[in-house]
Amino acid sequence: MSRKSLKNVMRLIDTAKETLPVEQSFINDLKRSIELEADKYQRLPSKTYKPSGMNCIRASYYQIMGIQPDEGTSNYTMVGICNSGTDIHVRVQTAIEQMKSNDMDCEYIDVGKFVKTRGLTDKLDIVSQNGMETKLYHKTLNMSFMCDGIIKYKDHYYILEIKTESSYKFMNRKDVDPSHYNQGTAYSLAFGINEVIFVYVNRDIFDMKAFMFNVSDEMKENLVGYIEECDGYVKRMIAPPKPDNVTKKACSYCSYKAQCRKDR
Repeated sequence: MSRKSLKNVMRLIDTAKETLPVEQSFINDLKRSIELEADKYQRLPSKTYKPSGMNCIRASYYQIMGIQPDEGTSNYTMVGICNSGTDIHVRVQTAIEQMKSNDMDCEYIDVGKFVKTRGLTDKLDIVSQNGMETKLYHKTLNMSFMCDGIIKYKDHYYILEIKTESSYKFMNRKDVDPSHYNQGTAYSLAFGINEVIFVYVNRDIFDMKAFMFNVSDEMKENLVGYIEECDGYVKRMIAPPKPDNVTKKACSYCSYKAQCRKDR
């Protein structure tokens, strides 16, 4: 498109904005402001593996290599969903912490203290603790993650992972989402606990379901193999082939679409 044509298009857009009703112009500007504000705080992710994003080896490769994510990708609805999810996490975590005071055999375990008392500091660094969220770094696997918590329920330890989703997904939720398997496995590798309780929360009406995820030795070996394979591509500085089993959801939310198209 020529410079003159582009100017004409922009002029038409500006004219259309001026003819909009005030309330429609306001809401459009509000949505755009939310997106622009979110874009201000986008930063280059650390060159570490993220358990929640280990469903595509190519995306993991880009992150470890420090490839620049797509710019200006914030969407006002996604910003709202993320903010809502953060708020629900805090509410659920607080409610679990209160179970003990209500005479229920459940204790919310401080993850930082758990790491220290279990002698896990040789492989795990406690990066930060903010309220009930603990950021950790797995030194041997070059993996960083935020843990929702560990609970001691009826004299048994479990890793806790909270997920929020829409009413439609929640109604059809029968088990742990396969896209969350690697995340649960990564936490098991870190803490030495083989049982992960996934709590799925309907963010529309705040209903909840819980599912047990039992991590096997084979799952752990496969995840370590995934990291070792990706490290091999990083060492050779060659992008891995895009895997055939990557879901549409993983692709749609990926931050490296532009780079992935280049590497086809």
